[in-house]
Amino acid sequence: MTNTNATSTTQEVYCPECSTKGKKVERITLESLLNTDAVFQISEEQYRFCDAIDCETVYFGDNGITFSKRDLTVRVGVKERTAPRHVCYCFDHTIEEIDAEVQETGQSTVLDDIKARMKTACWCETKNPQGSCCLGTVDKYVKQAMAEYGNSLGANALRDEQADCCAVEAHEHSLNESEEIVMQDCCSTTDTSVDTKDKGQRTGVLAVAGSVLSALAASACCWIPLLLIAFGVSVGGVSAWLEQYRWLFLGLTAILLGTGFYFVYFRKPQCAPGTACAMPNPRFLRFNRVMLWVATAVVIATAAFPKYVVYLIPEDEPAQITIPANQVATASLGIAGMSCEACAVHLKNALVKVPGVLDVWVSYADSNATISFDDTMPPSVTDLASAVTGAGFKSDISAISR
Repeated sequence: MTNTNATSTTQEVYCPECSTKGKKVERITLESLLNTDAVFQISEEQYRFCDAIDCETVYFGDNGITFSKRDLTVRVGVKERTAPRHVCYCFDHTIEEIDAEVQETGQSTVLDDIKARMKTACWCETKNPQGSCCLGTVDKYVKQAMAEYGNSLGANALRDEQADCCAVEAHEHSLNESEEIVMQDCCSTTDTSVDTKDKGQRTGVLAVAGSVLSALAASACCWIPLLLIAFGVSVGGVSAWLEQYRWLFLGLTAILLGTGFYFVYFRKPQCAPGTACAMPNPRFLRFNRVMLWVATAVVIATAAFPKYVVYLIPEDEPAQITIPANQVATASLGIAGMSCEACAVHLKNALVKVPGVLDVWVSYADSNATISFDDTMPPSVTDLASAVTGAGFKSDISAISR
């Protein structure tokens, strides 16, 4: 791959190496046939194909970037002098095959074979370096073989038989741009009514996105209450309601993520023959796989949020007050509304600030809080109730039960 500077629109139409007029090719052709290193150099510019046999350049763009024969994963038959020189990449026909058949029988059946088989399927955009129907090129080499090994009568008859839209004239550089585009597509057998994009790709993307949303829902029993608490809203029964659906959402997350892996790694694309999706785009496939693993990491981190969020919340230390051991008393408070260990930390931080409280232990599993205090100066029941409510939880505190 090289980079030259094209200075005008006229120059951009001609190969910068040999000045041969190039034919437009679609981006999908380059993406399908360039090697891994070269494919990442493709830009959004228009590219053209150079068919000059003595020129190393295969594709050149309006931006001056060129790709040579060594940048392709296939041999470019029309630019080679040694066998095998392919002219039909969909059905594996070569120039040598045409020459041998004409020498032996005086005619060639290659064109008839291609026309018969292309009615079922062909992949010109993604297999042929020229990015277009091969019939015109094949017709050209059949005529050459007939002229060299056959007779002029046979060559003239062949010209009359092949007087269709894909005749050799479609490959002459004297055609204008609009005619070239028509000639590239005139022999297409692809059913345009069929969606040329593999619906499975979209299904896989939607499944991965759904798995992330499902994981968020699975951990909602923890982060939604914390979010409500941060805005001073009492969580009430919200966390308990969300908690009962946690395992349902976790199961859905696993199913959706598994679906994403299936479509990205195992399912074969199902699309119309000859369309762009029939040959996977390596960059798009790599991007999908990277995003799948990124989504997997997000899903794991999100689903496990209730387990590690407690380590992300700073824990307030109680005031250091020294009193005789025989004056230290404890009381247990029943707490409703906690949905994860993070809630326990949040409640503890609220209770240790109540005047008279020496220390607090909150158990999410047991739904209770144990406070220690000076028995001679117990904390106010009203203050404790306010602290619990202010933290977003509920507790029926009518008195401190020691």
